[in-house]
Amino acid sequence: MNPIAASSAIGQIGQLQDATKIGSGSPLTTPGGGAGKANSPGGFADLVSHFVEQTNSDQVAADSAIQDFATGKNDNVQQVVLAMTNADMSFQLFMEIRNHIIDSYNELMRMQF
Repeated sequence: MNPIAASSAIGQIGQLQDATKIGSGSPLTTPGGGAGKANSPGGFADLVSHFVEQTNSDQVAADSAIQDFATGKNDNVQQVVLAMTNADMSFQLFMEIRNHIIDSYNELMRMQF
């Protein structure tokens, strides 16, 4: 994930947080471009699946770049390093999102009703 895509993903997370505030009433824009309420089914699930697909495609691209370099199809080391760094940044962002989701779930489980 390049820095521009990472900032776009972070912006989508910010929109999700803004839309879920009590009384905000602001629409939530999903990665597909459709707008709906924050409590619409699939909004958060679509966002998470988008991050999973993006992380996976970056990992596949990095593996492909490494394979091409090892077999001699590509002799540009910079492209290989860039693909690996891109995949690493994407994976780190995904892991941070996962950690925040788990922390939020654990916080909800500690609440007493």
